[in-house]
Amino acid sequence: MSETVVQSPSPLAGQELDALLADFRDIPTIPEVLVRIWQLVDDPRSSAKDLEVVVSMEPPLAAKVLRLANSPYYGGRGRIGDVRMAITALGFDTLRNLAVCLSVAQGLAGKKGADRVLDRKALWRHSVATAVLSRRFAPPECGEEAFTAGLLHDIGKFVISLGRPEAYGEIARRAIEDEVPFERAEREVLGFDHATAGAAFARQWNFPDKLQAWIHEHHRPPAPGDDATLRAVRLADRVAHALGVGAAIMALEAAPPDADDLEAAGLDFESLVDHEEELREDISRAHEFMNLI
Repeated sequence: MSETVVQSPSPLAGQELDALLADFRDIPTIPEVLVRIWQLVDDPRSSAKDLEVVVSMEPPLAAKVLRLANSPYYGGRGRIGDVRMAITALGFDTLRNLAVCLSVAQGLAGKKGADRVLDRKALWRHSVATAVLSRRFAPPECGEEAFTAGLLHDIGKFVISLGRPEAYGEIARRAIEDEVPFERAEREVLGFDHATAGAAFARQWNFPDKLQAWIHEHHRPPAPGDDATLRAVRLADRVAHALGVGAAIMALEAAPPDADDLEAAGLDFESLVDHEEELREDISRAHEFMNLI
């Protein structure tokens, strides 16, 4: 991945960002069950049985893993009856990524008060759409990590809207009335944008460095050294906006997909339009993810 060109917050803005993150200390860091899942997935000696034991210790997680494994998006269609079958069907990497997403959905996106200034369900729908499209646009070997990066790319919006609702309202007002990009309004009001806030929150949760970087860089212009996952997430974010998936105010962020990112995905503007119905069908099949919050 190329070196990030997103500007770091000024010292004053950095203090504000630290204060914002401090407001989220009541949200637990990565749950122990998720840490254990990560350890097992990274251990080549682990089996589906080992993971079943850990997942089954957290009944809500086990129930959601089963539900997702049986969803049309993963092709289960009601045929998977126990956790071990679900783990085998999904694969270890998918299980890890689902566990990450479930933890965030329950811990942050579902935090009480999230709807004060933000339609969190609309933002989550956009996040799911971006995840689905990221997986589609990424090379197969990057598909699962692209899905997770796409799902979490806008996590900073949840952080800002929850921690600084008055500021978020002012940001929305400026974006609408002054017709400026949402992230620019964020920097004007706070000194940093949601990409920076999201990456900082991901660092606080001890997410992998590369996931922090993809969150941080998803709005910056393309650069020659960008990896396939970043390109897929950036393209998916813009396409999801273009398809109108998410809150109405998000349309202010919409920019046409970058030609380089399209080329990396084997597409161009014309073929993207030709595939619109297929892209919408992919998103609609992921409805189980839409209902996580």
